[in-house]
Amino acid sequence: MSKKNYTSDFFNLTIILTIVQFVSLSFLKYYLNDISILFYKIDYMGNVLNIIFSSLLLIGIVVLKIKQKNFNIGRHKFLLTLLILSVILLILVLLSVKVFTYDENAYLFSFQIKKVYTGFFFILSEALILYSINYVWGFIFAFDKLHELRTLVRTSFMIILLLIFSTFFVWNVKRFNENIKPDEHYDYALIPGAAVWKKEKPSPIFEGRIRKAFELYQEKKIDKIILTGSNAPGEISESEAAFRLLARLGVREGDMIIEKKTSTTTEQIKFLQDFEKNISDKNKILIISDSFHLPRIIEMCKFFRLKTFAVASDYKLSFSKTVYYRLRESVALLLFWLFAI
Repeated sequence: MSKKNYTSDFFNLTIILTIVQFVSLSFLKYYLNDISILFYKIDYMGNVLNIIFSSLLLIGIVVLKIKQKNFNIGRHKFLLTLLILSVILLILVLLSVKVFTYDENAYLFSFQIKKVYTGFFFILSEALILYSINYVWGFIFAFDKLHELRTLVRTSFMIILLLIFSTFFVWNVKRFNENIKPDEHYDYALIPGAAVWKKEKPSPIFEGRIRKAFELYQEKKIDKIILTGSNAPGEISESEAAFRLLARLGVREGDMIIEKKTSTTTEQIKFLQDFEKNISDKNKILIISDSFHLPRIIEMCKFFRLKTFAVASDYKLSFSKTVYYRLRESVALLLFWLFAI
């Protein structure tokens, strides 16, 4: 085989692997959430980002193939290795969810160990794609000494830009702080679970959500309240803690629906998706949470194709806590956009 044909085959293979990585990631985002890939929305922000990344890499590979600029076989093999590893990591994502077994009570940084592994494989796979993009385009624009190291710096900068973008998105919370109009009415209101403190007392943030729901219930703007959230070992569930407080405040037991298995916001929105299938299309659902939390929730609802409304609780955070929670939400939102986790 001639050197020209050998190089051409490598380029073709990298193009195929880039497409395989994109298709695999898109499939996993929906499959692991029990959604048909037919529900794929090309204009959903997370899908837009994945399309942009894959397109940048494909275009860069094609340009390199045409120019053959400063790109020897050794560097091509390195790029090929990156793409193969990215695809393998996505296979590990599937195996970690569907095949590997984990101790359900094993946690790392308050996250189930299974979810930690899944998230790690997803993130590393995408990081390799971002690195590949900067690696290819670095050769197109200029041949640098220490190219691999400079590519790492560019990739880090790219990740920071993505986090800044999601931070600006999360910071736009004014629309959720508006009061519900007097003539507005909702059939159901969902309260996402949050931390429960000692003596089975909801944390201040959680209590703020609960009391906002009670206020709207008193004003007859909501009919029934959906309480979600599981429990840590030895504690009552988040939903049970909310149930007890609302019962003491005067909410009828028959007007509360309790769910005790979900442990993350994603799981709670998935529960809401299943719940919505069993009610009338005319029923209106309101989600009550904190202003910093609602941008991610609304993006989740768009992904799951849920028609919901949202209002923020009245609980006020200190400036330092506001910054902390919004930055944390920015990272969580970016992860959901990219991987639906």
